[in-house]
Amino acid sequence: MKQKIKSYLGNVSPWIIIGASAILVVVILTLAVMNYSHGKKYTVKILSEKGTALIRSFEAATRTGMMGWMGQEADIQRLIDETSELPDILYITIVDEKGIVLASSHKNLIGKKLLPALALKRLKASNTTKWRIIRPDKSGAFEVYKNFTPVKSNTVSHNQRESMHHMGMMRGRGRWDRNGFFPGHRWQSNKSNISSSQNKNIIFIGMDLQPFKKAVSEDISMTMTMSGTLLLLGLGGFVSLFWMNSHLRSRKLLQDSRAITEEIVENLPEAIIACSQQGEVIFINPAARQMLARDVFRPGRTAAEILPQKIVELGEKVMGEGTPIINREMNLKALSNREFPVSINISSIVTSENESIGMMYMIRDMTEVRRLQNRIRKADKLATIGQLAAGVAHEVRNPLSSIKGYATYFGSLFPEGSENRKASEVMTSEVDRLNRVISELLEMARPADLKIKETEVAALIESSLRLVRQEAQSASVKIETHQDGNVSKVKVDPDRLAQTLINLYVNAIQAMPDGGTLSVSTEQKDDQLFIAVSDTGQGLPEGDLGRIFNPYYTTKPSGTGLGLAIVQKIVEAHDGRIEIEKTGPEGTTFKITIPLTTDNREK
Repeated sequence: MKQKIKSYLGNVSPWIIIGASAILVVVILTLAVMNYSHGKKYTVKILSEKGTALIRSFEAATRTGMMGWMGQEADIQRLIDETSELPDILYITIVDEKGIVLASSHKNLIGKKLLPALALKRLKASNTTKWRIIRPDKSGAFEVYKNFTPVKSNTVSHNQRESMHHMGMMRGRGRWDRNGFFPGHRWQSNKSNISSSQNKNIIFIGMDLQPFKKAVSEDISMTMTMSGTLLLLGLGGFVSLFWMNSHLRSRKLLQDSRAITEEIVENLPEAIIACSQQGEVIFINPAARQMLARDVFRPGRTAAEILPQKIVELGEKVMGEGTPIINREMNLKALSNREFPVSINISSIVTSENESIGMMYMIRDMTEVRRLQNRIRKADKLATIGQLAAGVAHEVRNPLSSIKGYATYFGSLFPEGSENRKASEVMTSEVDRLNRVISELLEMARPADLKIKETEVAALIESSLRLVRQEAQSASVKIETHQDGNVSKVKVDPDRLAQTLINLYVNAIQAMPDGGTLSVSTEQKDDQLFIAVSDTGQGLPEGDLGRIFNPYYTTKPSGTGLGLAIVQKIVEAHDGRIEIEKTGPEGTTFKITIPLTTDNREK
C-alpha cells in the first residue's frame, strides 16, 4: 500500500497530505459549527417572535375587552383555551408575582402555585420577551415569557371604573369587577388583579420543542451532508493535485529517460536497426548509416533494402521459428565495397505482455577486435621467440666465435687471392651474418628498455639521416625533409627512436634500386607527434600488408624479417603506433604516431 501511495504521490511528503487534510477538516468543522449556530439562532428567533406575537395578541385582546372597543368583552380564559388549540402550542399560563396560576390552558392548575417565588425570581421576567428550553433531553417545550401588561397604570381611572361598574362591564362571570379583579371566585378570593400594573403578572407560552428539534436535526443533517461533501471534494482536490503532480513528474521522468536512451543509442558505436513485424525499418542510428554507407533513411523502407541478404535471412529465421536471439560472426561488405568482420545480434522485440512487435539488429564492427587479437597472437609469438632466442644465443654464439676465429686463421695461411683464401673469407662473412641474425633475434625478444628524455625532434631526424646519407648517395637516392617548426621537445628514447628511423630509411633505400627520393616529414597536432617516412619505389604487395610487421616476414632475398617487427615494438613501447599510410606504384609511406601526453616511463 505504501508503494502504491508513493507511486501515486511521487516524492510528496505524507506530512504535507496529513497537514492539508487536517486544515481542510478544521475549516469544514468550523463552517459546520457556524452553520449550526446560525440555524439554531434563526429557529430560536422564529419561535421567540411567534411567542412574542401571541403574548402581544393577548395583551391587545385584554385591552380591547376592558375598554369596550366595538362592544366586545375580553374573556381571558376563553381566549387561552382557543389559542392553546393552535398547532405547536402546548400551554398558556398566567401567574402572579407569587407563582399562583391566574389563568391557564390546563384548568386544573388555576389557583395553584406553579413556581416557587425564588425560582420565579431567577427567571427575571420583564417587559421584554425572554425564552428558555424546558427539559431538552425529553419531550420538553420552548417557553416564552414576559410580564403580562394588558393595561398601563394610568390607563383606567377611578371614574372610568365607576362607569364600567354602572354599565355592568365588570360584573358577572368572566368579567372585570369594580376593583379590577379577574373574574372567577378563586381569583377574587386571591385578590389578584391582572390588569393592574401594580401586580407583576407573568405570562408563559409553551411551544412544542419537536419542530425545533426537527429543524435542528435537519440542519445538522444538512450541515453534515454539506461538510462531508466539501470534505470529499477537498480531499479529492488534494489527491487530484498530487496525482497531477505525480503524473507531470512521471511524464518528465519518462521524457528525460527517453532523451537519455535516445542519446545513448544515437552515440553507440554499434549499428542498431529496429524493424516492425512487417519488416519495415522504424529506427536506424548513425553508426548503422555509416557502417552500411546509407546516407539517407527514408520512411517505409524494409530491412531487405538496406541489409545484406545473409542478415535478412537470419532475421526471417527469428520471426519464423520464434528464436529469441541469434548471434553470428561474418564478413560484411558495405556499398563502399569495404569488407570487414562483424558480429551480428538479432533479437525479437517483446512487450511486457510477451507479445513480439518487431526485431532489432545489432551489428558490431570487429575490425579493432581482430586487430587486438592479432596483436595478442603476435605477442605470444614474440614470447616464444624470446624463449628460443635465449637458448640460441647461449648455445650458438660461442661456437660461432670459435668458427670465425679458425676460419680467419686458416685463411691467413693461404696467399692473397687464392681460392682457399676466398673460401675462408666466405666462411667468415657467413658467420657474421649468422651472428647478426642472432643479435636481431635477441633484440626482438629483449624487453623494451627505454631511456626517456626530452629530445629535439629536428636534431634527431638530422642525426639519423646523416648515418644513411652515404648509402643513399651510392643508390642514387635523394633525401628530402619537411620539418614542422611548431614541433616542440618531446619525451622519447632518442637512441631507440633513431634505431627505428634508420631501419625505415634503410628499407626505403633498398626499395629503390634504380634511385628515387626518400622523404621525411614531421608534424605536431592534437598532442601527437607524426613522423612520416616515404619512398618512391614500387610499393608493397597488397596481399602482404597484413603480415608486413610479422617476425621473419621479408620481401628481400637476404633479409631476416625482423627489422619492421623491431620497429613496431619500439614504437609501441612509446605508446604509439606505426601503420602503412599508402603503398602502390608511386611508393610507400610509413607513418609513426607518438602521443605527447603519455608519461613514457623507463621500463
